[in-house]
Amino acid sequence: MNKLYILAIILVLQIASASAKTPLPPIWPDVFAQDFVEIATSGNQTIRDVGTYYYDYANNKQRLTRSNGQFDLFCGFNSTEPLACDQVVVDNKRYIYFPELNDCCYCCGLDDGCAVLKPQWFINSQFLGTIDYNGVPAYKWVIYEEPNQQGPNYYYETTEKNPIDRKTLYLARNNYQQNFFLDSFRKEFPQISLPEACTVSSLSNCPGVCAEVRGDSLSAF
Repeated sequence: MNKLYILAIILVLQIASASAKTPLPPIWPDVFAQDFVEIATSGNQTIRDVGTYYYDYANNKQRLTRSNGQFDLFCGFNSTEPLACDQVVVDNKRYIYFPELNDCCYCCGLDDGCAVLKPQWFINSQFLGTIDYNGVPAYKWVIYEEPNQQGPNYYYETTEKNPIDRKTLYLARNNYQQNFFLDSFRKEFPQISLPEACTVSSLSNCPGVCAEVRGDSLSAF
C-alpha cells in the first residue's frame, strides 16, 4: 500500500511539473498596434511588404495596413498591381481600402465571420517549446483559429507569464509570414475610423474572396 501511495505521489508531481512548463495559451490585449515586415507568396512569386496591425477590441475596431496587398486574400482582386491596401473593420463590417486610389469597397460582415478578431482567436493551441527568436526568448505555438479551425498557423510571442503582457514576434498564416518589430508595440495610436471613401452611399461590394465569403460568388479570383 505504501509503495502504491508513493507511486501516486510521484505521478501527481510529474503531472504538476509538466503543467508548470506549459505556459498559458496566447491572448491578445484589448488594444495594441504593432508594425511588421511581411513575406507573401502566390504560386512561385514572392513579395515583401511592410504593414501595421491596429487592434482595438475594446471599441470593436481593427485596421490592417500593407504597403502592398497584392497577395493578400482579401485585397488580391487587384493582384495585377502592387497597391497599398488596408482592411478596416468598423461596426462589424470589413472594408477594403486602397489609399493610393482613394477607393473602397465593402467586403463582408459579422454573419460572414468578418468582424474584429476576438482576443482569444487562438483555438486548439499547442505549445512547441521556448526558442530563441532573433536574440529574444520566445514561446512557439501551432494554432488554429475560429470559426472553422483554420490552420495550422505558427505563432511566436514573448515569454511573460500573463498572456496579455506578451507581444507578438512572428505569425505564419495562410500564404504569408509576418515578422513583428518588438519595439514598435504600442497601446496608443490614432482612433480607427472609416476612410471617407468607404462611407459613400454608392459603395460597391468587393469581388474575389470577399464575394465568396459573402456567398455572392462560387469562383476564386
